[in-house]
Amino acid sequence: MATTRLSPTANLLRKSRLFALPQALTPPDDPLAPKGRDSDTATLAHPIRASIVTPASSLARGDWGLKRPLPAKSTSQKSSRPVVRVNELDTFEHVTDFESAADHTVTLEKFQELHMPVSLPFKVNYATSIMPRHQSPFESHVDNTDTSKNLEEPGAKQFRHSGPWLAGQTRAQFDAYLKKVRGNKPELLQKLREKYVKKRTVERKKQAQDNGEDLATLEPVQVSDEEFQLYLKSLRGDPFALGPIIFELLDLPSPPAVPNDRIGQQYFQSPGTKLSSGEYAVSGPPKTHPSAGLSYMRSHALIYNHPSYGAQTYQRPVEARILRPKGKFKNKSAKAIAGVGGIAVEDLNAMTFIEQGSPPGLAAFDATIPGGGKYWVTPIRASVDSNGRIGLASYRASAAAKAPYRIEDYKKPGSISDVVRGNQRYVPRLDRSRPRTHRPRESAHGSTEDIAKNLMKTLSS
Repeated sequence: MATTRLSPTANLLRKSRLFALPQALTPPDDPLAPKGRDSDTATLAHPIRASIVTPASSLARGDWGLKRPLPAKSTSQKSSRPVVRVNELDTFEHVTDFESAADHTVTLEKFQELHMPVSLPFKVNYATSIMPRHQSPFESHVDNTDTSKNLEEPGAKQFRHSGPWLAGQTRAQFDAYLKKVRGNKPELLQKLREKYVKKRTVERKKQAQDNGEDLATLEPVQVSDEEFQLYLKSLRGDPFALGPIIFELLDLPSPPAVPNDRIGQQYFQSPGTKLSSGEYAVSGPPKTHPSAGLSYMRSHALIYNHPSYGAQTYQRPVEARILRPKGKFKNKSAKAIAGVGGIAVEDLNAMTFIEQGSPPGLAAFDATIPGGGKYWVTPIRASVDSNGRIGLASYRASAAAKAPYRIEDYKKPGSISDVVRGNQRYVPRLDRSRPRTHRPRESAHGSTEDIAKNLMKTLSS
């Protein structure tokens, strides 16, 4: 059998790594962000282009496998570990538009150093001491899409449907989807007819079983056009019964819960959510896999072995930097925000600060702290929301977790505890400074000291 010969250009494209790069994703759109305040240079919530690296031998020549070499001033001389992403391979000015990809690459490396498995989205309640349960997104009964075979199993859930999330669509998007559904009306009616036949078959078998008839002798149920039209009319008049059927036929994700003020009114009721996490019903299905490729570990059952003290219950604590202290922000009471491994976390274990004391710089900004306010935390759960953002939950590191590594939180000098332990020789004055008293004027008989001396001589004589 003769092999097909490829042209030199086709062979070059086939072996090229450049043409193996995936297409760029759609930039994340935050509907809650104020209009006109978005920045073109801000770090995106998730990467949309692949990161490119090159060996050291090729880096010295500026060879990145692209159409033209990249300048060393913007790559190798700017960073010791240069990583780039290509926006445009060839522009009108005959240049390659690229930028540094260290923002997402370094964040991935920092997250992998935490040794944290990715869980399904959860809602952390810091008011209680109950730790949220870990549920891996790689389990067979939740790691499904609309084309997975595991959906036939009882209790199986999925993280992606074939239909869109109606609660997150605009009016134009909904009209376009409605036009598409109207074009598929004959196919949908045929599926609805098959569902009605199955329903009638189940009812017929149940009735025959109650009457003691032989189920093997039952004939298949035949549904006429008149019966099917009456069934359609009954569904149109009952939104509560029509809602679950529409969601099942169009394979739509379940919407958010119905507000309390509309419970007494008629609405198209949705069936129970089939999404892998209940948080997806509020914020929408995930745009990527629930793990987002950050970690492929399915469990956090790891043993952290210390070289001197053996197995540890907790991993090595991570230092968190206070990005914004508590207080009012835009005339509203704002929670504290800290950074853990390049991830901004809101209000870390606020309830534990009541018992153990708030770290310096958390209640208010303190410029006297060298390097800014920091404290040690222990990460417990990590997840990726529907918008591709990393959600990290952590508790303040306990004394037992910090003891093997001999680390302590920063304490401002001059506190009473330091004086008691002998770490400071200067004892601060606790009482207020007293006002300076005026020296009494000398009387006509002399000063007070002379009067006292004369009185002692008189008494002794």
